[in-house]
Amino acid sequence: MRLDGKVYLLTGGGGAVAASIAEVFAGAGARLALADIHGETVKERAEKLGGLGFGLDLTDYAATQALVGEVQSRMGRLDGLIHTVGGFAFGPVRDADPEVYDRMFERNVKTLFYAVRAVLPVLLEQKEGFIAGFAAAPAWEGKGPHKALYAAAKSAAATFLRSVDGELEGTDIRVAILYPMGTIDTPDNRQDLPGADPSQWIDPREIAQALLFAASRSRRGRVLELPIFPPR
Repeated sequence: MRLDGKVYLLTGGGGAVAASIAEVFAGAGARLALADIHGETVKERAEKLGGLGFGLDLTDYAATQALVGEVQSRMGRLDGLIHTVGGFAFGPVRDADPEVYDRMFERNVKTLFYAVRAVLPVLLEQKEGFIAGFAAAPAWEGKGPHKALYAAAKSAAATFLRSVDGELEGTDIRVAILYPMGTIDTPDNRQDLPGADPSQWIDPREIAQALLFAASRSRRGRVLELPIFPPR
């Protein structure tokens, strides 16, 4: 599973899951452009991997579009997008603040749409490439008690990516939807859940390896949806 010389835009590149993805893809020979609202963090991470880091707000479409152009210009090509930006909210609907609705759909759906919309013209011109985004267990299961707005946003993200995949028939542009089916072992989750056993959580490197598998398939063996489960 080699990606030698290929260039991928990794959004949310300052996050813990993105860190594992970046390491695994760089280890497979890919070059990476990392983008995140936390510019300094992502630039340091990118430099260590021999890539480029960009600080920007992905809810700004003009900035996202400009980013794609800059990646092409400075790295010479663009072969795919891995979108990890998102947000989580917990609580019953009866207590949900309307602001939570806006936040869930802005982070989980709007940023995905903006990133895919900005990258698609490049990939369509090449007629090949890779697009990956994250849904979640409630989107796979069709329900999310006490996570209704999060579940709705992630379900929308999954349906959006399936629809994009349907529009790409006849090209070698592959789409992958990742569904972490449990808690991911990240520093933030360890801090927020101090009494839990992280050995029973999903290792983010397993998510990264699943993405590498999907990115390296041909159209004759493409993988569209990947649920990643925690240990039994």
